[in-house]
Amino acid sequence: MRYKEDPLFADERRRHPALTLFLLLLFTVLALTLVLNHINNSRVNLLTETVTVPTLPSHLENYRILHISDLHGLWFGADQSRLRDALSSARYHVVCITGDVTGKDGDYSAFLSLIDLFDTEKTPVYFIPGDEDPAALASTGEGSPLADYIRAAEQHGAHYLDAPVRVVEGKVSLWLSPEWAYTLDVTGLEEQYQEYISEFASQPPSPERDSAVAYWENQLDRVNRIRSARREMLEGDVQVALTHHPLQLSALQTLQEWTSTENDSYVRTVSLVLSGHYVGGQWRLPFLGAVRVPDSAETGNGGWFPEDRRVTGLSSFLGIPQYISPGLGTSAAIGLPPFRLFNTPSVTVLTLTTRLTH
Repeated sequence: MRYKEDPLFADERRRHPALTLFLLLLFTVLALTLVLNHINNSRVNLLTETVTVPTLPSHLENYRILHISDLHGLWFGADQSRLRDALSSARYHVVCITGDVTGKDGDYSAFLSLIDLFDTEKTPVYFIPGDEDPAALASTGEGSPLADYIRAAEQHGAHYLDAPVRVVEGKVSLWLSPEWAYTLDVTGLEEQYQEYISEFASQPPSPERDSAVAYWENQLDRVNRIRSARREMLEGDVQVALTHHPLQLSALQTLQEWTSTENDSYVRTVSLVLSGHYVGGQWRLPFLGAVRVPDSAETGNGGWFPEDRRVTGLSSFLGIPQYISPGLGTSAAIGLPPFRLFNTPSVTVLTLTTRLTH
């Protein structure tokens, strides 16, 4: 008698040891990759880059700029110890931070700890806000119109860069400037701000009136400082422009078309643009580079698998070199899960030279 149809006598389920081994191996590789990536994201890489400035004067040869961007409120060890260790062997004359310094809900404690790594009396630290930072100014509230994180950073010795600043003097000076200051209509804004101040000052006394007056007085002071700097700048001066959003070709063309020597703005002599925003693409794949970058406020360019020279490192448009920092943190604007993949957090020391290096 045959019992083929009886489940009690069914053949034993066939095993697939090769498939089991493959799945186990795949799980092990993925787990190891995530662990190693977590370790990699906990450290900081110190990069170096040389920027050729043909007209660089001899007293600025080998002038070094430490460029930091997109901290996003992250901690790298207690009191930023891993950042401190990464910078222990670095030599630089000035620190430039190109925005997105605060973390969730505007927390700026990690940013202040970063500033405290530097002896700001000997090595000045300059910073600009990013698009994910709180607004730099507020027209309501008591006291200074500056945001809390900016006032706190200045108390820790850093300088909020809202107008061009001369950092090295001489027959040829070196200036740091927020990029937008080159195309600001200072004459028109001065008249507008003075009208606002007069309008609010004529109102009955109140905390709201005082806040509004303080806000527009700050704006007027900024415009006057920009005008004064433009008048002091010489066409041969070395100028480093700071911007959070990288400038693409169309943005630089707009700058050159708008500015001229007639309005005391010498954008054609900008020696270097420092930017951030893209955090190296956040996720990077071997041989493919950045997975995705957010739109730039200047150009709208973004999307999947962009050309790498638009995302990170040194490139040049219209003879103006631009360095896009790989950054330290992650950006919500990218739309990817909030961790870096195959993308070590990095800061960069850029050295200015007359030598041809590329």
